[in-house]
Amino acid sequence: MKDSKTDIEAVIFDLGRVLVDIDTSRGIFRFFSELLAGDDGLLMHKLMHHKVIREYNTGRLTPNEFYKKVRGEFSLDLDFDTFSGLWCDIFLPMQGMEGLVYDLKNKTALGLLSDTDPLHWNHLRSTYPHVAAIDKPTLSYEIGFGKPEKQCYLAAAANVGKPPEKCLFIDDLPANVEGAIATGMKSVQFQSAEQIRRVLEDYRIL
Repeated sequence: MKDSKTDIEAVIFDLGRVLVDIDTSRGIFRFFSELLAGDDGLLMHKLMHHKVIREYNTGRLTPNEFYKKVRGEFSLDLDFDTFSGLWCDIFLPMQGMEGLVYDLKNKTALGLLSDTDPLHWNHLRSTYPHVAAIDKPTLSYEIGFGKPEKQCYLAAAANVGKPPEKCLFIDDLPANVEGAIATGMKSVQFQSAEQIRRVLEDYRIL
């Protein structure tokens, strides 16, 4: 019987808190915490769980429409360019991930599956070369679905040209890992680049 550890033909990464880190002390997070001092992030929590985020991340709103809805909902005194800058100024490098992506580049098919939006995506691919190096991105705002919906994983597998059972998906959230497994993928919850490197060695990809 064929060893399943040698049966992976594509690695698909999540974006935020996997390929890049997210810093909740800067950018839009910091702006909201300062807007209502002492709220302990409740205002930002309300925004991140507001239905407008899901609408934006699944392509139902343009960046300008999203900005106008957020500005109105939270009475923000910000022009679009300032808002966009704050919205994107939340990312940091994830230690070890740039090197890992380049080590994988010529060894297996590489994909990306992310719940993201046009502002974040354009910023990230222009700022982080290893993100831009993954030439098979599957983005929620383009496909109209968000994780852990089954359609996301099927789209990501199709995008790398492999069946789900030949794909290894890496995400930081347990629900998204479970969604991938339910679709037939192998999946691992991200903890660190070193941990993922060990996983890839175990799968004999590295």
